[in-house]
Amino acid sequence: MKTPEPKKDRKTRTAIFANSKGGVGKSTLALLTCLGLASRFKRASVELIDLDSQSTSSDSLQRFANDRFSVINDDHLFLASGSPNNGNIVNHIDSEPRNSEKDSFLIFDSPAGSEPARSSFLLRCNLIFVPTSVSDADVHATKKYLQSLRDLFDRQNQQLSEVGSPAIVILPNMMDSREEYNELRQILADEPVYYGEPLYFSTVFRRAFRDEENDTNVKRLMLDSVEYVNWITSLILNSEKLTGAEAKLFQL
Repeated sequence: MKTPEPKKDRKTRTAIFANSKGGVGKSTLALLTCLGLASRFKRASVELIDLDSQSTSSDSLQRFANDRFSVINDDHLFLASGSPNNGNIVNHIDSEPRNSEKDSFLIFDSPAGSEPARSSFLLRCNLIFVPTSVSDADVHATKKYLQSLRDLFDRQNQQLSEVGSPAIVILPNMMDSREEYNELRQILADEPVYYGEPLYFSTVFRRAFRDEENDTNVKRLMLDSVEYVNWITSLILNSEKLTGAEAKLFQL
């Protein structure tokens, strides 16, 4: 009689696309990441969790859901004020994987105006992706958001570079040139973060959700971004290796 193989330990990996500033590409990057994960890991469960109580993103993203990729925007994830319900979000994270035969990926899409001070569940994420452009408004908001993250960690007696802490990855978006990317890295040089390679300005990226009758823009964006999305999904898959490391540049 053949001895059954022991069950493989399944993992839940969590990542959030977050910045207090709107219009930096959080929702588009979250969608691309989920589609990339669902395509790359056929037996995995992928959830895109929209943390906007107004369902701004999930209304647009729901049409991409399939048997391996779901879009979540449940009332129990929010307080009456519209702020995240940290306890219920942590419970949702802890309830994964629901299917012991599948790895799980939970990808959070944070709305504009979100503040780490009201989002202690961030401490339970493996990765915090912070998209930003190099515009003055975006850089100012990004620096303020990173400071708020430090304040959150300080209140929990945790350091951003501490083992077990989420790794923070800056995603330079809507860059016009390599010079702009270098400028952004210089501005944020003192931040304890990782840096991704730049995404350059693309009208396809900006129009990804405009056509709801057919998804030509999204399909074209996926083709144009395959290498970048594979890099992000690999980062999520190996997120435990990043935590606690010193800031460095990640090459594609």
